Amino acid sequence: MSLMEFEFLIDGAPRTIGLENRDRTVVFRDGGAVLEAEVRRLTGNELLFFFGGRTARIYLTRDGDRTHVSVAGRTFVVTEAPPGRAAMPEGDGKTPEGTVRVKSPMPGKVIKLGVREGDDVRRNQTLIIVEAMKMENEIQSPSEGIVKKIYVAVGELVDSEKPLIEIDSKK
Repeated sequence: MSLMEFEFLIDGAPRTIGLENRDRTVVFRDGGAVLEAEVRRLTGNELLFFFGGRTARIYLTRDGDRTHVSVAGRTFVVTEAPPGRAAMPEGDGKTPEGTVRVKSPMPGKVIKLGVREGDDVRRNQTLIIVEAMKMENEIQSPSEGIVKKIYVAVGELVDSEKPLIEIDSKK
């Protein structure tokens, strides 16, 4: 089979992923990175990857037009890249005032807050941990800034539409 390329937004960043099916393996290409793996479907939303003598269990969850891909305790939000549309940061994007609202990638329970209102945060810093499907998902900051508002508390159940934290982005 020839190489097929797909354009996605992964955690809000545009990515082109190449897939090639070879006999019993699948070759994934992401920029310069190449991964060849045997893939087995365990259930409707659970895959097992065998590569380089290692295994990885992948969980997939659909939420509207988004797919949540959980592997090794990290969750990535994958959506198809709309044609001609620039990528937005995770959450619902920047408001005209330069504020970013960070949302959970999937429904779950808040088990830890890693920041307080007024804290400086850096891009990819863990802000909050949400437990979903018995896995801990670290919600990271999409940009550098200052925590303006925290909308949730530890123990609270959240869905993927409710803002968790608001960050004033540094320019």
